[in-house]
Amino acid sequence: MNNQSSLRYLVFDLLDADDASHTWEAMASVDPVRLPAVLEEAAGLVAWAQAEFGAEPLALDNGGEWDAWLQVQADQAPPLTLNWPTHRDQTLPLPIPPGTQWVAVTLTLVAAAPLADALQQHLDTVSAV
Repeated sequence: MNNQSSLRYLVFDLLDADDASHTWEAMASVDPVRLPAVLEEAAGLVAWAQAEFGAEPLALDNGGEWDAWLQVQADQAPPLTLNWPTHRDQTLPLPIPPGTQWVAVTLTLVAAAPLADALQQHLDTVSAV
């Protein structure tokens, strides 16, 4: 994962697992100054998945092998969901309303069953102890 040996902000939990797919979610709540670091961490995970799996994220229902959703919410502002192709071209930092004290970032990863073991192994390797 892009020269990072461990995750500093995102801690993943396996939410759902069945014969078809596995779903993981991580949430980080940070002050706005740390938002670029959290987004960089999330982008590193997605970049690893793209390199490892050789495909862009795409919903499993649409024929994809894996997918990722990133949601950013500043204090009481409405959540902003980013899909990855858009996120890559977006200028960081994201616009955060003045006076924001905390920003919640949620990253959800989904992998088809054949890829789930590789993703779980990577998350185990990079997760903070």
